[in-house]
Amino acid sequence: MEYSSDGPVPERITLDVTYTFTEGGKVKNTLYTARAEQFQTPDSAYNLLSGGFVLTFFDADQQFDGRLTAENGFIRGDNSLMIARDSVVFVNNVGETLYTEELIWVQDSAVVYTDKFVTIERTDDIIYGKGMVSDQNFTNYVIRDVTGVFYLNEDQDEDL
Repeated sequence: MEYSSDGPVPERITLDVTYTFTEGGKVKNTLYTARAEQFQTPDSAYNLLSGGFVLTFFDADQQFDGRLTAENGFIRGDNSLMIARDSVVFVNNVGETLYTEELIWVQDSAVVYTDKFVTIERTDDIIYGKGMVSDQNFTNYVIRDVTGVFYLNEDQDEDL
């Protein structure tokens, strides 16, 4: 990758690395990336991820709670914000899968969101929408401009 003299040059480039983030001695998440570039400018610090990354979330009992993958990403220097871009896939702990082109994770508020087109595959449904807000483990979510393919169980109450 080439850098112009006009733009910032990374202070550090790390290849094939896994970062482990803990709180109170417990693993909260792990981040694997093919390439991480760390930048420091007078105004900010940030990291650019490229070549694909995997962010895995764990619950309080250290069990799998979700997995976010994408081709590229941006992480604010204080780790309070991540933007995942390009071929974003988010799988939750019940097997629902979100597909989109961009997803923003605000760590301080434990919220993920996008204003881009989304597809969510569930066991019996496929939901489409433009925009989504969720908790960081993608279990409680709201989708905007919803369309989809829904299958009704014939045993359900006929009053539906």
